[in-house]
Amino acid sequence: MNKVQRLALELPQTKELIRFSVGLLPSEHARLEECAEIKGMSKSAFCTELITAAISDFEEAWSSPDDSCDEFSVPTAESYTKAFTAIKDKLTPGHLAFLKAHCQAPQLTSTASELAKAANYQDYRGYNMQSAKIGRMVAQHLDIPLPQRPDGSLLPSAVLVEWKKSENSWYCTLRSEVATALQTVGLN
Repeated sequence: MNKVQRLALELPQTKELIRFSVGLLPSEHARLEECAEIKGMSKSAFCTELITAAISDFEEAWSSPDDSCDEFSVPTAESYTKAFTAIKDKLTPGHLAFLKAHCQAPQLTSTASELAKAANYQDYRGYNMQSAKIGRMVAQHLDIPLPQRPDGSLLPSAVLVEWKKSENSWYCTLRSEVATALQTVGLN
């Protein structure tokens, strides 16, 4: 059951809200009102929960690892060095913490949870999202396409790491070219 399905079964939580407007077609508006009525909720409360669940699902789909992606032409250590030199001022303290932890991990391999802990992120999702953000910045600077999963969805973190599933954990191995670049730039 995904988060949107669970939403249909859960009661709304009261939270401080930030208001914004969304334009809907008349047919979408009617469907939204009908769903809210089925849940016994106001349209506003239902929309809040629906958007929260949708954002969470999007983040998870966008940043989740996958041990299969298309053939990715790994840039050279020199190319990564140029990219990290160019983006180093955009890296946050959390980015720097998990990159350093990754460089120090045995065989450059760690779990997303361990790297998240090193960066003081709440859980593995923080690492997944932030490594994807760095992967996008590097790819953009190098003007290279982002790696794709077999279904065509993007896997930006694969610019930096290779993912492998083992039992109950995802392991990510920092690409050796990235580790060399981080050392050269002094970010390890």
